[in-house]
This record gives sequence, C-alpha cells and structure tokens, in this order.
Amino acid sequence: QEPLICLVCQAAEAMAEEEAAEVPPEPVPSLTEEEVQTRLGIFEEIFKGYEALEVKQKSMAERREKEAPPPPNEDGEGQEPPEVTPNIALAYSELNFQVVANLVDLVKNKCGPMYPGQGVFLDFGSGCGKLCLAAALLHPFQKVIGVEALQSLNDIEAQVQAKYAEVELPEGIVKPEISFVKGDFVSEFDGILEPIAPEATFAIAVATTFGDPEMQAVAKLAQKMPQGASLFLVTQKLEESLVVDVNRNPRQRRSVATKKALAKRGVEPTGIEIELEPAENDPNGWRLKDMVPLELEWGTTNCYLYKKYSYPYCDVHDICMATPLPEAEDQTVVPAFYMSPTTVVYLDDLVEREVEVSKTAPLCEESRKKAVSIYEQKVTAAKTKAGERNSEAVAEALAYVRAENEAFAQDGNLNYKLEEASDTAKLLEALISANGFPASEAKVAEFMGAQWLNACGQVDAETTGKIPETQLPGVWGKVKTGFAQYIEGRLTELKEFGVAKPEDAVAKPEEVQEYV
Repeated sequence: QEPLICLVCQAAEAMAEEEAAEVPPEPVPSLTEEEVQTRLGIFEEIFKGYEALEVKQKSMAERREKEAPPPPNEDGEGQEPPEVTPNIALAYSELNFQVVANLVDLVKNKCGPMYPGQGVFLDFGSGCGKLCLAAALLHPFQKVIGVEALQSLNDIEAQVQAKYAEVELPEGIVKPEISFVKGDFVSEFDGILEPIAPEATFAIAVATTFGDPEMQAVAKLAQKMPQGASLFLVTQKLEESLVVDVNRNPRQRRSVATKKALAKRGVEPTGIEIELEPAENDPNGWRLKDMVPLELEWGTTNCYLYKKYSYPYCDVHDICMATPLPEAEDQTVVPAFYMSPTTVVYLDDLVEREVEVSKTAPLCEESRKKAVSIYEQKVTAAKTKAGERNSEAVAEALAYVRAENEAFAQDGNLNYKLEEASDTAKLLEALISANGFPASEAKVAEFMGAQWLNACGQVDAETTGKIPETQLPGVWGKVKTGFAQYIEGRLTELKEFGVAKPEDAVAKPEEVQEYV
C-alpha cells in the first residue's frame, strides 16, 4: 500500500504544481515617486566618484589614442601625418536616472505590462553602465546586459558591477543579474549581439552619434528580437523598411488595384469598387508607439519607442478590420476590437462578446474610410429609430406587464426605479427586447438601465421616484437616443484611431557636433 500512497501523493503534488504554474504572474506596476527616489539614492551611492565629466574625459582620451596617426619614420622628414576621421560613434553620452525611470514607465503604459523575472534588458553602447544599473534598480528584469567597446569605460563597469553585487537592497527590491560585455557591437555583432537578441525584450541605444555601420547593426538586432519586444532609440529612427506602415505607397497600390479591377471581363469602368491590396510590410515589423523629447547635455532631442508585432500589428483592443466566418450570411468586412488573430469584439456590440472570425487585418486609411461610411449609416439609422414607434412599443410593453399584474401603474404614475424582478424591470426588458437587443445580457441591461434612469430623472424634476405614464414614450425615445450616441462615440473612435502623431523635434547637428 505504501507505494500506492506515494504515487497518490506524487500525483497530488504534480496537480498542485500544475495549478500553481497556471496562475499568471501579476504585472509590475509603475513605481511611486517615493520608490523612485529610494532607488535613486542607491544608484547615486554606487556611482559616487564617477562624475560624468571625468568619465567623458577618460572616454575622449581613449578615443584619441585609438584614432591617433601612426608615428613617422625614423628620419621623420618630409612626412605629413595622415588625416584621421574621428569615430564619433564612440562619443560618450548618458541618460540620467529619472529619464530611465520615465522610459521604463512609458514601456509599461504604451507597450503592455512588464512581469517580474521576465525579459532581458540590453544597452548597446553602455558607457560606464549607468543606464544598466538604473534599469536593474527600476524593474526586476531576468537579466540586464550592457555592451561597451572602450576599455576605460568597461573598467568602470566592472567596478560598478562589484559594488552592485555587494549592496544590500531594501526589502521588496529585487536584484537582477547584471552582465557587462566588452566588444564592438558592429564588427563583433555575430559573437556579441546575435546570441542575446532573441531574448532581448527591452533594448536601448543612445544613437545620437551613430553612423551607418552602427544603425545597420541596430537594424540587424531589431530583426532578431522577439515579438512584443520594446526598442528605444535616442535621436535616430529605426530603418524605415522595418517599421510597419499600413498606408505605404497608396498611389501605386491604387493604380495596381484599378488595373486589376478593369481587367475583368464584363465590368463597366463606372461604379466599380476598387479593392487595394495590403501594403507590403515585414510580417514581424515594428510600430512607432511614442516619441518623447529628451533634454541631454548638449540640447533637446527625441527618443523613439518601438514595439515589435506580428501581422496584423495590433494590441488587444486596437481597432482592426474583421472578416466573418465563411458560413456567416453577411460577409461585410467591418471594424472591430482586436482580441487575437481570429477573435474580435464588434464595435457596436453592447454585450462585448468575443467572437470568432476568419481573419483580421490592420485598419489602414482605405479600410477606415469604408468603416466610417458604415458607421455613419449606423448612426443615422439609430437616430431615426430613436424617434419611431415609441408610443406603440410602450403600449405593447405595458400590456405585457399588466397581463401578469393588472394593478401595475393603475393610477397613471410609474415607479421607475429598477429593482430586481420588479414590474418596472420587466417593462424595460420588454422594451429592450422589442428593440432587437438581448435583454438578458448583463451589459445590455446595465447600459440600457443607466440610460433609462437618466431619462426618467430628467422628467422627474422633483425626484419623487415616479413619472406619469404619458411620459414613457419620450423617455424610451431618449433611451434609444443614448444608444445612437453610443454608436456615434464608436464612429469618433474610428475617425481618431491612429491618426494623432507626436511632433518630431529634430536634434540640431551643430549642437551634437559641439558636444562630441
């Protein structure tokens, strides 16, 4: 019996472990100002003695040594030293602790939740390690990695890493592993960045002085980072071919689509519907999520936040275009809130049911125009319906309720409060059903109930809790008008989704050069 008991215990333990494993981790919330200041104190203590100017001077000295011309021949006569172009890509720059705190918070707000113990933070061109240490103190990453080419800065990173290993953090602050790698991420990309890239969920580069080789390395890294990853670039933008643009080359696409439509036999040129093919984009592309101005030592520049997606490049609850399942009677492609590649919530669904569709597509400008047209018709229809058959609908609903309770509102005054299972609740349920809505759905009942109470309250100026029966048609018309306004709100969302773009404050070249 003992082996059997052991097996039962093992099975129970395994089940318990599976249940524990199924519980999703809680996302890490934004830090309070007090929590940020606590971490700032630790940061400043570790970096005491490493002033920015001193670090920059060490960086410049090593750059000069690397870039110095070779010595002349022994006689040294008649020789001009060769002209040397300094490698400004190695120019030292840093982001202060509060800026890094703001950037981490921006990722949480714009790119979705960040979880404890998950994801690798990468700073390529990590200088003396300030950005890496700030990241480690501000979020419990799985690991923090910095890559730096200059030995003088790598030496400081090693000292900082030793201090970090020894420091005791206050209770509640997790200490992620920090690793610094010496190397040139351009010439040594395959050996340094390529192995890290598939795990790098949060990468940053102060790319102010990067040249073409460095930006090409950034592009290679971006291609190898995982879906859902975030990438910050300071001053310079990611290569255009990697950034999703669902409206790319509209004229060329329209020209191709027009030729294709006109090439069909028996099709008249007038009135044909032109269907544009989707714009060409990397199926695993990046979207620009935000653009924030940064005050650096030399002046103001921009920081660009990108997030990596797979097709259709949507976050949950983004507006997309949904194609119904093949068996659906109506095959109209309509706007919906994206939930997954094959599930959506339709914009006008009060129940907010997640339904299966055959496919989803990003909301491009062409599809937006069609969606806006559809919803303008819906708004017009809803507003028209708000003024139709209100007296008849109320009479039918009253007859339905009085069939079960003849005494309901016999004095001509109706108690409009919606108590559970009350006759008034039954009256509203009948009205909702007659209007074509599923009255048994909680979210429909909640929405229509709120509209009902608001409309009744407008009639009940003395707040008696009752309204004359003769006012019911007008009240029901206002309830339906509330639904029309709900549809109108969705129309506004359609018109505004993805349209607003932040202004791009371009860095001044002379300011950058002076700083370098």
